Amino acid sequence: MSKSIQIDFILLAAKSLHESGLPTHRVEDFIQKFCVSVEVEAELFTTPGSIFASIVNDGVKQPHMVKVSQEGDLNLEKIDAIQEVCTKVSAKTLDFSDGIKALEAINHAKSRYPNWVMTLFFGLSTGSAACIFGGNLPEISCSLIIGLGIGIFQGVLAYIPRFGKLFVLISAVWACCVAALFQSYFANFQRDIATVCGLIILIPGFSFTVSITEMVNNHLIAGLTRFTNAFITFAMIAIGIAVGMKCMGQFTLPNPEITISVIPSWSKWIALFFVPLGFMILFKAKQRDFGWILFACWCSYFSYVFGNTIFSEPVAVFLASLLLGVVSNLFSRIKKRNSSLLLVPGMILLVPGSLGFFSISHLVQSDVVAGIQTALTMLMTAMALVFGILFSNILVRAER
Repeated sequence: MSKSIQIDFILLAAKSLHESGLPTHRVEDFIQKFCVSVEVEAELFTTPGSIFASIVNDGVKQPHMVKVSQEGDLNLEKIDAIQEVCTKVSAKTLDFSDGIKALEAINHAKSRYPNWVMTLFFGLSTGSAACIFGGNLPEISCSLIIGLGIGIFQGVLAYIPRFGKLFVLISAVWACCVAALFQSYFANFQRDIATVCGLIILIPGFSFTVSITEMVNNHLIAGLTRFTNAFITFAMIAIGIAVGMKCMGQFTLPNPEITISVIPSWSKWIALFFVPLGFMILFKAKQRDFGWILFACWCSYFSYVFGNTIFSEPVAVFLASLLLGVVSNLFSRIKKRNSSLLLVPGMILLVPGSLGFFSISHLVQSDVVAGIQTALTMLMTAMALVFGILFSNILVRAER
């Protein structure tokens, strides 16, 4: 077999995993193990925008560089399919040339869910999140409208590349204006909950946490790049909030007169069903995997709630992430599938993105001390989450 075909397959597999949203350190680990299994001597170095590889061909190390897109969203179905192709190739049930064709078919496959479904679940996910965060009917309705608007903006701006970079800024302005309108009509409206839940999909708490994970795994360039991107996103949200507040300050809004009673406690169970369902759609997982995603979300949420009644928040997050990591790795070993299917949705409920939003909110309102304190709490929570995952990898090693 031609060595060049093997090299082409390895580079294409690494690029495909990277563009499907897998963190750089996990791309390196998986491809490195694959190269060992097919007896190819290779060294990889991945960054958020490129892949560098040194692969031995006829006794000579040949350098390779592949540019990758940084715009790819997390696609759990593609990650699972790509790793399945690599497993078949390493088991010699699929040759390298057919493996390349299979990877290209995966990369060019249409999204499982149409755009209108994605937009709908933007709204359902944000509204359900508001219910979990303790919001009542006004907060849930406000978050749902914000989420639907963000979903529509994303679809429209995809056809206007010049304005795509302003997507986060425009969404933050939209969220601030909608929340201000609701606050002018409902007396017991909790504006912060409605805004943070409406923007929860855009708040880079997950990226912030992954950046720390990459740095802890000695991927400093990737970690610092992702950390910088998360910081820029937070800054754009802050600017959007400031612009939205300024815009709404130009209008005379009525005094709130409507008071809505507290929704029943059982409504959280409905929200805890729709949030995992939204994760399945937004992360493009298969419908048959919904049960596993639901289990992961419930596992992380209820373990955190239980831990928070006994310990401080960082300790509760650490214990919840430790349990989530162990469960995800056991799933990977037993089912021979990617642990990210459980790990990512479960982590989303634990990441400190809301703390980042509240820190920004305090700074925009010139409350510097509260903003810095909240930012430090966010950092502590993110570190607790990362170390919980790292300890779980020591206790149980994932198959993938």
